[in-house]
Amino acid sequence: MDFDLDADQRALLDQVDAVVAAKASGGTYDAQLDDALRDAIDPAQSLDLLGRVLITERLAELGTATTFGTALLVGAEVPPGGLAVATAAPRGLARYGGQAATLAFVSDVDVVLAPTGSCRVEEIRSGFGYPYARIEAPESDGTALPGAAASWRAALTLARSAEVAGNAASAVARTAEHLRERVQFGRPLATFQALRHRLADAAVSAEATRWLVREAAYTGSPGDLAIAASYAHQTAAALGPELVQMGGARSFAREFGLHVYTMRLEALRLELGAPDRLAAAINFPSEYS
Repeated sequence: MDFDLDADQRALLDQVDAVVAAKASGGTYDAQLDDALRDAIDPAQSLDLLGRVLITERLAELGTATTFGTALLVGAEVPPGGLAVATAAPRGLARYGGQAATLAFVSDVDVVLAPTGSCRVEEIRSGFGYPYARIEAPESDGTALPGAAASWRAALTLARSAEVAGNAASAVARTAEHLRERVQFGRPLATFQALRHRLADAAVSAEATRWLVREAAYTGSPGDLAIAASYAHQTAAALGPELVQMGGARSFAREFGLHVYTMRLEALRLELGAPDRLAAAINFPSEYS
């Protein structure tokens, strides 16, 4: 199996990197970056499911706060000002629900898109690295997508799993940086075998998540998606506390930035849902791609 990205995929990620370098401003949600990505990347130009996953994964790895990857994967036209999604309509939690211009409500069967102004939005305090809001679906002024809920839920699961892969990769890289720089007992922590073993285990989990998610995107198989999501859930649950412990007090320092990725891993674990629900994900329709 060839694990190398082809020239088109590398060019796509280079394009993402360039847009982020030029436009990303930091903060809890970057509407400017969302719009810049929407203007620079046209999904209609041979952007398959794997390409969309690569973009979503890279945006997470770069630590951005954007809805662009999620919008790409659900197949919606990426709206100006971003897209927030609630899967517990009519009243549930939505990441970026208080910031995005458009809200999507995913019920058991249908999806309704509505402008934020037509919804009741209650921003809530969040310690998960992403802003969240509780939203109530509008009774009118929405655009209904009949029967789209199943494919949207599958796409959201794929998006969250890709975000776990990206956040995990950066969290491992930041922890490795700390172990190389931090000197204890006269030598860097990276020279201690016990820490090297623990970091290696974390790196294997992060890399395995990356390739399981990419495999699910490549095959379009609901079974592969179920496996990737379940493994991503385990990775998100395990890496946060493990890497924070290895990073010590530096794990919480804003200047170092590890906390952003570890907090987001916990948020994504909760968004993915309970392991028993993920085990049932094999029932996702095969047409989610």
